[in-house]
Amino acid sequence: MADIELYAWLISQAQTAPDAFIGAALTGTYLVGYFSACKSLLDAGSITLAKLYNLNLSNKEMDLSKQKQRFWKELKEKKPIVHDRYTKFDGLVRDIVEWRDSAVHRVAPLVVVHVPDGPDKTPRNKQEIRMVAKLDAGLSTVVKMSEKTEWVEPLYFHNEWKNCLIEFCEEVCLDIRDKIQSSLLESPQQQDS
Repeated sequence: MADIELYAWLISQAQTAPDAFIGAALTGTYLVGYFSACKSLLDAGSITLAKLYNLNLSNKEMDLSKQKQRFWKELKEKKPIVHDRYTKFDGLVRDIVEWRDSAVHRVAPLVVVHVPDGPDKTPRNKQEIRMVAKLDAGLSTVVKMSEKTEWVEPLYFHNEWKNCLIEFCEEVCLDIRDKIQSSLLESPQQQDS
């Protein structure tokens, strides 16, 4: 979560940059890092679960985003209750992976400065930095759909996802705690034998 919070902070700082156009350019770059950090958190969680529950998976299979892959089948087979607790994050995982894949592999998020008049006629406090809330949106997409383009503030996804990401971390921490406690309970019995 620290990396995610760092990128959110950088994005918020870029929003108030003295030069809005530099702030917008930085925001686009920070969003790529932000989406990547979100995916990394999910990967850390899936790797942790795979290790805790001795799932027989390769490194590439330890991925929450691959619903039809072995990760979910193995987890359901070995720990159905744990599996069921994590299915509530399906939508979050899907959204994060879609935005990360788009930002990293196709098109960085489109972030621009919105002004009521020309930039030279608009004071900085009236200039807003906004991003397009559509996957794979390049400039040509925005031009073609200018009337229908949904613009959001750059921390929109962070505001939407933060509580769910924290809840995901809490769930993983509960699994770690439970595994440690069960290991401690088993240890004295093993020593007696």
